[in-house]
Amino acid sequence: MVPNVESALSPEWRLVFQVLTLPVSWIPTVQGFIVRFFWDFSSPPLAALKFALFLLPALLLIVGMWCTMCAVYTLPFRGGRGTFIATLLTTWWDSGRGVFFFWAGIARALFLSVGWIWGLLRMLAAGLYLALFELVMLPFSLIRRATQSSLQPGIPWIAVMLTVFWSLLEAGIFSYTLYPTVSEIATDLVGSASHPFLQPLLIVMLFLLIAGSFACLHVMVEAIQQRNWKDVVQMVLVELFVMFVEVMFLYRELVDAITPWLAQQSGGQFRMGITGVILISTLAWIGIRGMTWFLFGRFGTPTLLAIISRRGMAEAPAAARPAASAVFAWTKEMLNHVKGEIGWFHATGKELVEAYVLPPLQVVAATINFIMVFFTGRHLFNLPLKTLHALMETAEVIRLGGAAPHTPASRGADSR
Repeated sequence: MVPNVESALSPEWRLVFQVLTLPVSWIPTVQGFIVRFFWDFSSPPLAALKFALFLLPALLLIVGMWCTMCAVYTLPFRGGRGTFIATLLTTWWDSGRGVFFFWAGIARALFLSVGWIWGLLRMLAAGLYLALFELVMLPFSLIRRATQSSLQPGIPWIAVMLTVFWSLLEAGIFSYTLYPTVSEIATDLVGSASHPFLQPLLIVMLFLLIAGSFACLHVMVEAIQQRNWKDVVQMVLVELFVMFVEVMFLYRELVDAITPWLAQQSGGQFRMGITGVILISTLAWIGIRGMTWFLFGRFGTPTLLAIISRRGMAEAPAAARPAASAVFAWTKEMLNHVKGEIGWFHATGKELVEAYVLPPLQVVAATINFIMVFFTGRHLFNLPLKTLHALMETAEVIRLGGAAPHTPASRGADSR
């Protein structure tokens, strides 16, 4: 454009035009060199590197050259020319520092990115290791907690569950052996061969009968321990009647069910009479009831009676109960390690954002300072920018209005 204007002038004005445009005539040549430098896309990685490292400094250089050379035309009309020139030179110094901080900030951001990614991978690996280890150790952890709680004083819930389970098991077995007999009796009573609710009703009745047998045995044992002989005699008689009922109606049916098998195995030579059936049934009742009583019945029956009578059970003291522990010591240590990694990750994330945002802002702020110096003779930003928080504090960054111009003298006063 300048050559076209110059060629349109007369020879006597052409020299005057050249003298007047001398301060800015060389700038388009420099701009063309810069444009050609960035316009080379033969190597995409190299082009991306050039744009990342030199685009903002090149724009700063172009704006600085235009503002400085155009400011030369305004010097005859400005007041405080010495201060303005000092401010302009200070702007170039701040721009050089801004470019240096821009390149150093990029290197710092890349270094922090590597550390941040490594910390993220380490935290993910620790979390994955913890999850897998917890999954593998979960059965052992549950067994350990159950064992610890079972070894401490308290309500014997295991014995209670075993007592109820055994009563249901006996009720189910004896209901199967008694069902034909009871079904015949029910058919004679109601005159119908279909009894859909007979089996569940029989199980419930047998469950109450067997559980009552455990209760009678518990009361008899308590009477013997307290040496209350009147109650001992009474409960022994009651227990004999209980044994008679169970032997005659339950265990006898069970022995009768296996009698054909005994006869088959002996080739028909073994004949069991009524005395043998009752004797085997009585011994079976004594053996089964004794084993179940000493294994879990003597612990579970008092709890069931206390629940039925609403007397309640005494809890173990707080000192005797095991302390609730969600995880093992090594798991707590690993969790604390992961929490520490998360805290470091959060803090480093903020630092990483600042490392990526602050370096370009140094160059942008220097570019804006050139424009503000050209129009107002003052700096807008106090460079270098140290933190994003300082950048957000307008009162700390902007120096307009009644603030003194940003000169070397004012810097010395600020530092003092």
